[in-house]
Amino acid sequence: MNPSVQFPEDQVEETRMNLPGMMFADGEESVGIRVLTYQSSRAINSILSALDEEEIQFIRQSSFGKLVDIGDKPGFSGRFARFLLSRQLKVEKKYEDWFRFAGKPIRFSLREFAIVTGLPCGEFPKKQKLKKKKKINDKPYWPELFGSVEELRVSKAVKMLRKKTVTDKDIRIKLACLAIVSSVMENVDSGLLLYK
Repeated sequence: MNPSVQFPEDQVEETRMNLPGMMFADGEESVGIRVLTYQSSRAINSILSALDEEEIQFIRQSSFGKLVDIGDKPGFSGRFARFLLSRQLKVEKKYEDWFRFAGKPIRFSLREFAIVTGLPCGEFPKKQKLKKKKKINDKPYWPELFGSVEELRVSKAVKMLRKKTVTDKDIRIKLACLAIVSSVMENVDSGLLLYK
């Protein structure tokens, strides 16, 4: 765990915590899609295999590095996470979620998120007064990457990377990051559309 991250929950609580109420009665939980353990890591590894080693290292050292690490941990499953979250309990706190596993309530808050991801989830730094803001003239990324193409599937993006149809390193990295995010955040189906 990141030593610079401090959590008020780390202090021993003297009071007994009331558990949240259940959204479903025992045995009445909704039955969703089946859990397929290795699909997310397979999708990420498929994307990474289409990249050069230099591109992979660049992505690993960026904020996408934690997502790339999922490919090295075959036990991760986005579907498993959604399966667990479908067992939610009623929660009032904004940055806290509860789910049931084997009939027991389990909490997942910013503290647990920080432990799992290694990302700093403490207090936001104080805002500094900025000098006059520069006007940003960024152009939209989609036309820059794909021209007039309106929809693009993850499988097509991986094919473009593998066949090196796209040669510009910056655009290849952007394309890979879009494919990774689309694969991890949504479903792992290669027919999935990239986020626009």
